Amino acid sequence: MKRRRHPIMGFFAGLFLGLGSALLLFVFGIIPVTIFWLVGLIIVGIAIGIVLGFVAPRKPAKQQPPTTEGTTLSPA
Repeated sequence: MKRRRHPIMGFFAGLFLGLGSALLLFVFGIIPVTIFWLVGLIIVGIAIGIVLGFVAPRKPAKQQPPTTEGTTLSPA
């Protein structure tokens, strides 16, 4: 069975991770507000997201509902 990975979803998750972390670090004054830090944090976030999209465990397969073959309901 082929394992399904989600690098595109990881890209967008990493993009939001990078933007969010950059915003928080800028607002709280931990790093200076320069384009180098902004682009750097976004690229690092995207890289983390893509890597996690490839190596994170996949979702478990949806289980089929149990079949009710051979069972009958008695009329009430």
